[in-house]
Amino acid sequence: MASKCFYLNLFVVFFVSLDVSFSFEPLNMEVEALIAIRSELHDPHKVLSNWDEDSVDPCSWAMITCSSENHVIGLGAPSQSLSGTLSARIGNLTNLQQVLLQNNNISGELPPELGLLPKLQSLDLSNNRFNGSVPESLGRLHSLRYLRLNNNSLSGVFPESLSRIPLLSFLDLSYNNLSGPVFPTRTFNIVGNPLICGSRRREECSRTPVPSPLPILLDSPNQKRSKAKKLAIAMGASVGGSSLLLLLALFLFLCRRKRQKNQWRLGLSEREEEEAVVGGAGEPAAVHSAGAAGGDGELQQSKRAWEGRVRARLQGPAF
Repeated sequence: MASKCFYLNLFVVFFVSLDVSFSFEPLNMEVEALIAIRSELHDPHKVLSNWDEDSVDPCSWAMITCSSENHVIGLGAPSQSLSGTLSARIGNLTNLQQVLLQNNNISGELPPELGLLPKLQSLDLSNNRFNGSVPESLGRLHSLRYLRLNNNSLSGVFPESLSRIPLLSFLDLSYNNLSGPVFPTRTFNIVGNPLICGSRRREECSRTPVPSPLPILLDSPNQKRSKAKKLAIAMGASVGGSSLLLLLALFLFLCRRKRQKNQWRLGLSEREEEEAVVGGAGEPAAVHSAGAAGGDGELQQSKRAWEGRVRARLQGPAF
């Protein structure tokens, strides 16, 4: 019985461990990329504090927008006093449609990996401290419509590749140190680049007023339903694990109770056997007395009665 309880407990423990292991998902690439981005930024206001590297899903994080398929499509943290550099791992967020990091203090060069975001539509890195050249790889952003890199310290030749972006409708590179010919879009602003507009009239360096920044994408109803679904799954997994632990405790209790009952029966049988042997020592005398007084018939009857009492004591009480 003890061996059966042991194997049963082993099975339940294995099942609980299996259930817990399947309730966790491996770390995804988007989580890894976002954690890498945060690690290279200084965040004085702790706006990125809930970015958890052990999370399986970043869709509940601050400054992050996700699609109904739980892909990261928006990274927006404008005017948060962020400093540091922009990690090249941003190129791993291949579902990004909007990056809004304007009005911060981010420095360093623009990562060429920005050109690896095929779905990117809006990129606003204005009013930061970026330096170096504008990457030619930005010309591969065929979905890009809105590009603001103004008020930085960018230098070098204006990238010709930007002129090949078919959907680009607004471009603002004003107040940098760029040079070379400009291939204007429908709406553009290159004011404040002395090497380009030093001797030109302002009207030649700007077409239409600069629009206001695009708003940060908000959570969609699909995202809210997705978060509620994940919460329900997590609660279900927790309840399931608790139920299995209670089941294990019940099995342990029943096994222990059964073992104690068997031990009590064994001890009781031993005591009955001892009493039967001790008590039986006077029976032969009683049998002989009955034989002497009443003859052989009474002797046989007394002997059978004595044997019956001995067997009853040896068998013990039935459970």
